[in-house]
Amino acid sequence: MNNLEELTLKVEKIIEAEKSINPDIEYLNITHAKLIAQIISNYNLESSKDSKPSADLIFLGAPTGAGKDTLVKKIILDNPDKDFVILNMDIFRHYHNEISGTEEHISDKDYAYKTNQTSYELYYIIQETILQEFPGTNIILTGTMRDLQWVQNILTRYKNDEKTNYSSSLITLAVPMKESAFSIFERYLNMVSARDSSNIPLRYTNLDYHDDTVKSFLKNIQFFENDFHTNPNTRFFDSIKVYRRNKDIFDLAEDTLIYDTSNPTPEKCAFAHIHDITNSSSLIEPARVSNILNIISKNSEYLKSQDLYKSILTDLKSILPELDRNSEDISKS
Repeated sequence: MNNLEELTLKVEKIIEAEKSINPDIEYLNITHAKLIAQIISNYNLESSKDSKPSADLIFLGAPTGAGKDTLVKKIILDNPDKDFVILNMDIFRHYHNEISGTEEHISDKDYAYKTNQTSYELYYIIQETILQEFPGTNIILTGTMRDLQWVQNILTRYKNDEKTNYSSSLITLAVPMKESAFSIFERYLNMVSARDSSNIPLRYTNLDYHDDTVKSFLKNIQFFENDFHTNPNTRFFDSIKVYRRNKDIFDLAEDTLIYDTSNPTPEKCAFAHIHDITNSSSLIEPARVSNILNIISKNSEYLKSQDLYKSILTDLKSILPELDRNSEDISKS
């Protein structure tokens, strides 16, 4: 029996066990075990030989559009002696039809909503398999921190893990609200521009959802920072770091760390740094604005087919009032 077959059998047992106690597992069953085993095997994991090894859990929390993927790359570069598994529900969304057993066509507008459940289930079983079968695995988990209870449950699971002694860190990213809002459209429209003819849906995020994640993020950062200071023996996170967004998002060498509980600045806490930067003004470079307007113009028919053309322009005008004052930019689109 090869390693993939052995892992598949282990995943089958984990799926069966979790389905018996976790009502949130709706779609997954043992027929999906081979797929999950293949995904996990791609991480090239090895179990530690220690009886209860130590490992790092990093929860990288930031609003949608803040630039979490870039910060993940920076964390990995800054820790060359550690191998990390990246767990992010977004990377499992494209398995939706395979997991749900459907061939439904999903629009870009509905893609995130309709794939939430199946991507969560994949993430959950993959996480459980790693925890149970590969003790000592360092993990970076990314999310918006929109749901406080979900984050608390995640931290409780890792802190109470019987096979690995996890040290938990909260790493956050502070970015002006206007910048992250613009980025959600820039990200989507760049995917539209680069799409092929496969009709695979693209993940679209609307402005209301973005604004909601920002509000929830600020509130929940305050919760976890208060917990850090008031509950030293039972706190969820052992350390908290705040980074600001890179001036050049591709410059991974730039030092963007602005707060660290191991060396705190007395005049500002983590929440204050994030709050002030979130509400600060931000100038979106004209070249970036011009680029996405050109994409909208060239892909107007596709955007209309997704029922997104008007809403994107409306949201962009609310982020960039100068577009309303310059009707030529909009009319060109």
